[in-house]
Amino acid sequence: MCKNYLLLLLTLGFMSITFAQQVSGKVLTKTNEPIPFAAVVIGESHGVITNEEGGFSIETVGFKPTDSVHISCLGFEKLGLELQDFSSKTYKLDEQVNELREVYLTNKPLTIDSIMYYVNRNLKSNYKTDLVSYDIFSRRTEYIEGKDADFKIDKSSGFKKKQLEAFNDDLDELSSSLLKNKAKQYTEFVGNLKIKNEENSKLEVTKAIRLLDERNDQSVEKLTEKAKDIVLKHLDKDKVYTVKSGWFKMSDSVSLKENKNNMEDTINSLKFIRKMVHNKINDNSFSSKTILNFITDTKKYKYEIKDITFIGPEMVYVIEYEPRRGSADFEGTFYVSHETFAVLRADYKFAKGRKGEKLNLKFLLGVKYVEQNKRGSVIYKKYEDGHYYPNYMIDQLDRYFYVDRPIKFKDNDSRDKVAFNFKVEGIFKEKNEILIMNEESISTAEYNATTEKRKIDYETLKAFDANYWKDYNVLEPLKEMKEFKVVD
Repeated sequence: MCKNYLLLLLTLGFMSITFAQQVSGKVLTKTNEPIPFAAVVIGESHGVITNEEGGFSIETVGFKPTDSVHISCLGFEKLGLELQDFSSKTYKLDEQVNELREVYLTNKPLTIDSIMYYVNRNLKSNYKTDLVSYDIFSRRTEYIEGKDADFKIDKSSGFKKKQLEAFNDDLDELSSSLLKNKAKQYTEFVGNLKIKNEENSKLEVTKAIRLLDERNDQSVEKLTEKAKDIVLKHLDKDKVYTVKSGWFKMSDSVSLKENKNNMEDTINSLKFIRKMVHNKINDNSFSSKTILNFITDTKKYKYEIKDITFIGPEMVYVIEYEPRRGSADFEGTFYVSHETFAVLRADYKFAKGRKGEKLNLKFLLGVKYVEQNKRGSVIYKKYEDGHYYPNYMIDQLDRYFYVDRPIKFKDNDSRDKVAFNFKVEGIFKEKNEILIMNEESISTAEYNATTEKRKIDYETLKAFDANYWKDYNVLEPLKEMKEFKVVD
């Protein structure tokens, strides 16, 4: 009896040692190419999605060794195994070879026009956008590629030589920090977003971090704040100034005293973050504000069935699209279920020569702004209620900016004045990722009972911490993020 009991204890102890609580690995093709956005699922629905490098990390707590694990991605054979055989390593998927493809494509059971008709007819029945609660993980990556910067004082009065030198030294340092800085910064949070309708939502943030070197923070807010600090440092805060830029008087009564309600309110504002996340979900939920107009506005685009694939037993059309008219912006690929005519995944990027919002007053006011290189993907998941919801969203955008403006401060109580030359050019680069970890329908009463804070309390880390999200199934970070470290 004692011998059997001891054997049982040893067996359980061995299992507890070898059965990892968290499994990390990569999903690759047979030729060692990463497979991004592959689903790694334990049991029925506990899962994560691989990142752009094919990496993943998933918690296994609460599951039995005999529970199933499936790794799948559109266009590849599904890989199945038991949890006891699932370990931290590389998994390779075979490309799906289907002898029926040519038959389907040759016989063309449905024309592309018919497919697009059914896709749009079924949007309301396939997708639900109101009274939904999402447990989300959000990651934002941003940095500046500085191209040119020149901040200096052209003319001044009322300043001694050493004061001017100190002023210009600070401006030179700001210019140098913009051009030389290569550091990226990352913002992540886990929370719950409750959506009442297209316009109204509430966000509760459970945990939030920033990875950034505060000395090299090059966000729009921080650049503005740094420039403001330099002006406050060298001009008299107790005086009132007339401000002129180029030909235009901007104001005749500007005070430089500190304003407590500064950029920090925008950076930490929960309202700002909630609006950003809600808008991205709206964009990908076929609401009236959808970015996916290449699906809903069929007159603007040309379509072609490029392939047939399967996800399990479900047949999927692989459709490529490109602009038909000048007002169309995107090109790419999307995947449509033959059974429900739901869009299962959509990839998009700006077509050649296309731009986003732009403002070009370079010669008149010395200002230019252009959105370019927009690209992204969205993957949908079908839940038990029969509806499809966004499961993972990624979008990237470059914002080119150019400002070349003279700015003059004139003391209203004397003839003293300072004239700046302000020239800066660069690209703000940002990437946003949202992973939906869980979804459920809610009632109006549940939505109304939810309260939200005004600010998000971020924890700022000086180095990447692999254990920070160990209790959550979040998106595996890329190699560059894992290597983040602030050097003192």
